[in-house]
Amino acid sequence: MAVAESIEDVLLKRLRAVEQEQIDLLQLVVDVMRHAHAGNHAMCVESLAQVVGMSYLMAHELGIPPERLDREVVLALEGMPVDPERDRQKAAEDIIQYLKSRWEGRRRDA
Repeated sequence: MAVAESIEDVLLKRLRAVEQEQIDLLQLVVDVMRHAHAGNHAMCVESLAQVVGMSYLMAHELGIPPERLDREVVLALEGMPVDPERDRQKAAEDIIQYLKSRWEGRRRDA
């Protein structure tokens, strides 16, 4: 007969899983930087996609729905300081518009 896992055991397993995902995420970020430095655009894009995917998986493991993560990304981009030497403001606005359009699309589909 199987013994039910205690809450502590379940929490420890989840903590270990999240810790491993953090390590995996850091490795993916290193891969992004390595590919960007080497000028390997295709591999850089693939690694960035993996970083985003891993972020959504970690959020899911922590009980954070994808929509909430999207909203937090928008808030982070909106709060990002403007650096006059970098043209990030327009890029941030484009990404914010894209994420908000996804919300609108979900509402129409629901």
